[in-house]
Amino acid sequence: MVDNFSIGLTHLLIAIALWRLLYRDDLDHEVSPRKLWQQRRNAEAGAENTARDASGDA
Repeated sequence: MVDNFSIGLTHLLIAIALWRLLYRDDLDHEVSPRKLWQQRRNAEAGAENTARDASGDA
């Protein structure tokens, strides 16, 4: 009984993970790692500039 439960549980968790991976929005777009890195870097720089402007530092 425990063997069937453990096998069923692991298969169910794998199926849930596969289901979630297949329905991700970013799987529909080809983005190079370099472009993704640049987007993140620009977003971080923009957040830092916004925080600096909000605090009043020059």
